[in-house]
Amino acid sequence: MSILELYSTLKHYEAALNALEKTDNKPSAEAILHVLIARNIVHEKFADIAHISKDKLIKLVELDSRLKKQAGLITQTVELADWRSSFHPPKDYWWWFLEAPTHPRDRLDWLWNALTVTSLTASVSLVVEISSRFLTTSPGFLGSVAVISQSTLTLLTVGGVLTKAGRRGIEDIFSRLGIKKHDREEFKLGLSIVLLVSLFGFRLSLPLISSYFDKWGLENYYDGDFSSAQSDYERALSLNSDNAESHYNLANIYEYLQDFKKARTHYRLAAQGGLDAAYNNLGRLYINDKNYSQAVSLLLTGLENMQEEDIKNKLLQKEEIKIQNETQYALLKNLGWARLKQGRYGDAETHLRDAIEVEKTFKQTPAAAHCLLAQVMEKNAPDNALKEWKMCLRYADPSNPDEDIWVGMARERVDAQVGIKDKTSESSK
Repeated sequence: MSILELYSTLKHYEAALNALEKTDNKPSAEAILHVLIARNIVHEKFADIAHISKDKLIKLVELDSRLKKQAGLITQTVELADWRSSFHPPKDYWWWFLEAPTHPRDRLDWLWNALTVTSLTASVSLVVEISSRFLTTSPGFLGSVAVISQSTLTLLTVGGVLTKAGRRGIEDIFSRLGIKKHDREEFKLGLSIVLLVSLFGFRLSLPLISSYFDKWGLENYYDGDFSSAQSDYERALSLNSDNAESHYNLANIYEYLQDFKKARTHYRLAAQGGLDAAYNNLGRLYINDKNYSQAVSLLLTGLENMQEEDIKNKLLQKEEIKIQNETQYALLKNLGWARLKQGRYGDAETHLRDAIEVEKTFKQTPAAAHCLLAQVMEKNAPDNALKEWKMCLRYADPSNPDEDIWVGMARERVDAQVGIKDKTSESSK
């Protein structure tokens, strides 16, 4: 080969490099391809270096050094791997296998990768845990949406970071967004952390979602749809097992269904959650089971808790005061009932009169305390029992099984007293 041809080949290679270097870090794919092809020609022309002068060889080394300095710019602009699959250059054509120089921040890529995998592992665990809560019972529409959306988002993120096809797709997206290669591992870590924080936030919101299911269950209960109400309460508890209101409401359903064993279980859990009304209902069930000692213990605990709450909460909303009064009344009434069954009539009278004091705050007078007090008075002061029997007869609700029994007793006592008066009147004539 003539010296002129070698000189022309090097000049062509140098001109292509000059054009690439003058692109202000924004070279075109054509400019890069021009340089690579020019280097191909140089390789062919310089195949026999024994007959090439030293100054030409030194010039080639200088040009190659300049080309290697552009490796980062070239690899950021084009995907050489795709080009290699199209042009199939030999392995010794090193310029087709350029790699970007290691960025200082790339030295910590191993750490970012480890943190990304850890974050994604935690995200998958959260998805499994959250999904299992929704799937414990029939998930319903809201549960299905929550499970599907979380699972899909997590699988897409995990697949994009951990699988080969996913990484390729992510890299393509990063390229389109103009995210530099030395920033991509940090960006992946950021995405995995965003996913983890989102799932953790959703996990923390489960008690709030549980309260909505409890609210819907209460609406279904008042509408008489006990089956739907039971399902809503069970969903609420699957999302938040510490939801005392849902335990209490579900216990009411089980009591209505005559499943007293499950009712006691959920009343007990509601009581452990700090719901005073649960102590009352649980105590009432023990009274019906004639376990009066256990009933008294529960009812006293409920009253003590209410007294402590009164001290802590001086300012209560009107509705909260109404609910507290109703609970206090029920606890005192049932405590008097239990003491009556134990034969402790003095204690029974005290608790029942306290209950009657509380009932003065109600718009409608409940009958239970009067019915029970009448029974106590028959033991302590029979002459004063009739007044309470009349109150019992006036306000009792026959649809309530306990009060229906007391109505019969009250009518019997009142009728007997009327009979005595009639006989007295006739004898006086």
